Amino acid sequence: MEATASETQPEPAQHSRNPLRYHKHYQDDGSPYAGGSSFMERVAEGVASGMGTVGFIIISSGLILAWVFTNGAAHYISATIKAIGHGSPFDPEPWILLNLIFSAVAFYTGALVIIAQKAQTRTDKANEEAAAKHRDEIDQAARTMLQQNTDLTVQVHTLASQLQALMEQVHAATCGGGEAPAA
Repeated sequence: MEATASETQPEPAQHSRNPLRYHKHYQDDGSPYAGGSSFMERVAEGVASGMGTVGFIIISSGLILAWVFTNGAAHYISATIKAIGHGSPFDPEPWILLNLIFSAVAFYTGALVIIAQKAQTRTDKANEEAAAKHRDEIDQAARTMLQQNTDLTVQVHTLASQLQALMEQVHAATCGGGEAPAA
């Protein structure tokens, strides 16, 4: 009896279902890709990850506003209004208000960039996992089609062998001068 292709081909290994199976360097503890290779790198990544949250922006904004109001914002506002009323600039040199605005823009920009990077990382990971799943589905479909093709080829071979044997019987019966063998 002939072995079919499914009996001769080994089943795919279970690890072939892991979408990150080709990224073994992430699994190694000593790898620089596995979260940093030193304590300080892991601490820096943890701090940056904490800073990249909306909660961090809200708490920091609250602390900054509390600092500004506690440090005399009311006095500054009233002095500024009086100065403007007398024709003086609202933010005289050394332009402290302008520096405060630039610092706030830099602070919020940094935090928002970290948030955007984290969101992009999640999107990239989801896309890569979906692509790996798609590749696995295509691989499985190709294996199924190959198995079906192999099965059909075996059937065609069997039918061709039977047809050849029948043709030989017909030839022997018609050209051989003898009686046709009983079928």
